[in-house]
Amino acid sequence: MKDLGLKIKYVYFRYLLVGVLYILFYSFFRWFFEYKLGILHLKDELLDFWLPLILAFVVVVIWLRKRIFILNIKAKNGQGFLAYRFVAAITIIIPTIIAQYHVKHISSQLVMVASPYEINKAKDTDLYIIEDFDVANYYPGISATSRTGGSRDESLYYTLYFVVPLIDKNHQPDLSNHSYWYGLKFIRRINNFVSDEKKDQYWQDFYTSSLQKFKEYNYKDYDYLQGLAYSEDRDGYIRAIKELQKEVDVKKLIILEPVTDSFLKKKAANHLAWAFISFIIGAFVFLLMIVIPSVNYEELKRYKEKQTMHNDDVKDLLSFLTPNNEDFVGPLLILINLVVFVVLVFSGIGVISATPQELLDLGGNRRFEVLNGEPWRLFISMFLHDGLIHLMMNLVGIGITCFWIEIYFGRFKTLLIYLVSGIVASISSIFWYENTISVGASGAIF
Repeated sequence: MKDLGLKIKYVYFRYLLVGVLYILFYSFFRWFFEYKLGILHLKDELLDFWLPLILAFVVVVIWLRKRIFILNIKAKNGQGFLAYRFVAAITIIIPTIIAQYHVKHISSQLVMVASPYEINKAKDTDLYIIEDFDVANYYPGISATSRTGGSRDESLYYTLYFVVPLIDKNHQPDLSNHSYWYGLKFIRRINNFVSDEKKDQYWQDFYTSSLQKFKEYNYKDYDYLQGLAYSEDRDGYIRAIKELQKEVDVKKLIILEPVTDSFLKKKAANHLAWAFISFIIGAFVFLLMIVIPSVNYEELKRYKEKQTMHNDDVKDLLSFLTPNNEDFVGPLLILINLVVFVVLVFSGIGVISATPQELLDLGGNRRFEVLNGEPWRLFISMFLHDGLIHLMMNLVGIGITCFWIEIYFGRFKTLLIYLVSGIVASISSIFWYENTISVGASGAIF
């Protein structure tokens, strides 16, 4: 009983405090800055999933990691402690993600307007029913994108975006400078490991069928129209609009997407209850986990005296990522690539997979651009990555390769070898491939 009391006091109560405060703080922060003030301009994918996930692990590492060390967990190489931290984080992440649906839904409002021109600004929580409108379906814009998915990039997603001007029947629109648009999208997933010939065939079939659906679409068949702001879909629609209008002020664009789902049913969905239930279940699981091991009194003493804990893998990782006299170039390049990726994610690219157009816009390496006055792409493309998995694989390669090379050649020569190898690889890419967009540190590593 003494052990149980200590474990609850030092580990479980802290877990409950961290979990509850994290869920409440993150949800309030998002509601206040995104929905109340409207100044948090980040994409939904980031706010709904990736930030709750990453920040929860950070919070657990900072405020719970050392307390978990007082548990006498038997596992090799500290894997048991890692498992406990992982479970603690996951049981906080799940209710936080569910709570985001509640935050979004309580911020939603259904607005009825007589004309689309009454809409001044459409947020993603703004839902509209327009009493009288028409579309200029004779003036469509189309954009296409592809994106890989899955743990091994085994899936390839084709997406087609169609936009048509949303107009008032009683007004003659100026379609060369129009701000109101009705958006439709079609998606198809295929196996990414099939031949290029098969991919082309699937694409042609998808394009033909989507075009036919677009031509036959009933624009009045919706429960409400949802505004789009700061999302992958909005970017896709904007690209379609830019095919029609040379100069576009994207901030003034009102893009509405049809939704066939009852607003009252959507509002009635009790996500708050599910968030609470999921946290209770997770907290019970974590309680069972801390009941099993005994207390490590040596580590408890070290914790009370604020000494360094034994086998602290997080401290070892931070030490590895800090440039030092023995290993300087590898950690430096890892940090540079990480910072670049984080900045680009916050600027709007996909976390798991960026689109070819996104990579090209950011400085991806392709023959046409390089030979037409943009040779800087040969260098910049080394620090761009096609997603999180691509980045992680290259960071491991950088860490291992640079460590051994620096032992023999020193800092300056190692950095020079890395940069020259990367540029040579970029040149080789545009020599062999005409339309391939190459990015990443792979060329410099291998």
